[in-house]
Amino acid sequence: MPHTGASTPLRITVVRPGALGDTLLALPALASLRRWAPAARLTLIARGDCLPLALTSGLADAAWSWDLPDWGILFAEGSDVGSVEPTPLARAALAEADLVVVWLADPTGQIARRLAALGARQALVASPQPPPDDQRTHVALWLARTLRPLGLPDRSLAELVALTPRLTAPPTDTGLAGPRTLALHPGAGSAGKRWPAERFAAVAALARAAGYAPLLLAGPADDVALAETQSALRERGVAATVERDQPLTRLAELLGQCAGYLGNDSGVSHLAALVGAPTVAVFGPTDPARWSPLGPRVRALRAPDARLASIDADEAWQALRALMRR
Repeated sequence: MPHTGASTPLRITVVRPGALGDTLLALPALASLRRWAPAARLTLIARGDCLPLALTSGLADAAWSWDLPDWGILFAEGSDVGSVEPTPLARAALAEADLVVVWLADPTGQIARRLAALGARQALVASPQPPPDDQRTHVALWLARTLRPLGLPDRSLAELVALTPRLTAPPTDTGLAGPRTLALHPGAGSAGKRWPAERFAAVAALARAAGYAPLLLAGPADDVALAETQSALRERGVAATVERDQPLTRLAELLGQCAGYLGNDSGVSHLAALVGAPTVAVFGPTDPARWSPLGPRVRALRAPDARLASIDADEAWQALRALMRR
């Protein structure tokens, strides 16, 4: 049972390094932990640009970037794991915590031993993904299940989604999108996960015909996908606005203002779903049973032959329209 003393609230630190999608898929488990110990002071150590969203949405009380050198204490080498002195920040976040949850692979137990040597009162170190022989358990559900030894209740994936607050960004005074804006993100972490650019252009054309304004989103690694999609749009004579390299908080605010979102298996798709945008994500070689975005209005389309080209534009557009009507 969680400690509930008002004078000395439980201090919990959660460590989840990873890419954007990996970080966002940990938030339902974080929400479950928050529900289990509502009076606790929860510190999150994770990808830096996600931290303002976790703080504004009430999922954490304090947050620190995983990129800080202070966390190297978890991997210090040597036979005496207590020989390396932690920095003041590492001492406060790790050594003085009542509970430290670390979602990192730790096959030799080094991280667990280091936390014990630092003096953490209780530590739980678990793999951030299901084992290779379990390809059907969603990553968010897996992370929540790793918390069972603490006494947290077992929840279904739907219950975790309902428990997770809608992500909100620190507000700005700038209107970024409108209720008739349709966001399209043709990029992904690898070329094999990118739906053909022509299909994105076809959906943009259908959206234009229905009175929506297409908005292309692109990050620093999306040059090829953006160029191919813009070329396909020109061939169709379809105009689209482009937003490039926006900070994550601004991107979250923009997505929250859009009528809908269409993208690949990517971190941006997870962000769109968690801010509450009607979200359609197309999957080919990866399995949505394990990686689907989570949110109140999400549809994952998977090619039956794992080839993204097998999903046509009309199927994606109809799925998105159905979500936008709900």
